[in-house]
Amino acid sequence: MLKKSIWYSILTIACVGFIVLSLGFYQAISVTTAVNPQPLAKAPLTQTPEISSKLSSQTTNFFKMLILGDSIAKGTGDEKNKGFSGYLPEYFKNYTSKEILIDNAGIDGLESIGLLEQLQSHKLDKTIADSNFILVSIGGNDVKSILSLNDLAKEEQFTVRQDSYQSNLKQTLQVLRTINPNAIIIFLGLYNPYEKVTSPEDTSLLNTWNYNTQQLVEDDGKGIFIPTYDLLKYNLGKYIAQDGLHPNSAGYQALSNRISQAVGTIITGS
Repeated sequence: MLKKSIWYSILTIACVGFIVLSLGFYQAISVTTAVNPQPLAKAPLTQTPEISSKLSSQTTNFFKMLILGDSIAKGTGDEKNKGFSGYLPEYFKNYTSKEILIDNAGIDGLESIGLLEQLQSHKLDKTIADSNFILVSIGGNDVKSILSLNDLAKEEQFTVRQDSYQSNLKQTLQVLRTINPNAIIIFLGLYNPYEKVTSPEDTSLLNTWNYNTQQLVEDDGKGIFIPTYDLLKYNLGKYIAQDGLHPNSAGYQALSNRISQAVGTIITGS
């Protein structure tokens, strides 16, 4: 009889243990599969790249900037013949007491393949290596010839031209980074000087071009994309030169002000 009671006790303890174990297992499953009542906030689709505020000329009394690209980089259209080379040093005074020394290698009519070939010639290697900032304006001549085509041909050619441009830009950034991994690259987006007579399709294509360019520039990690479309769109009569294409003096000053504001915190932190 005693042996039977012992066996009943052991059986009861085993059953209770099984029930407790089962409940614990069920709670564990519930915790791991339940929807989080306080989900984490979603990360933004695009984030502003973290750019180091330490520039290589901390111990000098000046910053060096190289300007690369097309006629806008060169300063064409400015009736005062200043362009970015003349205005940027003035606007940067709001953020630093250091002198801004500028080398301008802009070329009228330059396309992205021309810029890449210019860099691959190695004639600018020393200037690139010594620069704290590299301002680039390119792409306008790549896309300009497309806008005069009919809608069907325009869409086809846009894809072809954009793919070629993107490839050239990637290689351009690679060349710049091989020579100078630390400079801040400032890239100007495209604007539309023909906004008043442009179709919605053209506006959409240009926005796509700018968006894809911005992704490439910001993927660099030390690249800043400067939008210009909005600034010029609502001030064509005020900011466009008599040639109807390039910025005038007021336009270059407005763009220089935007550039200096974008990089001001980097300068003041150096």
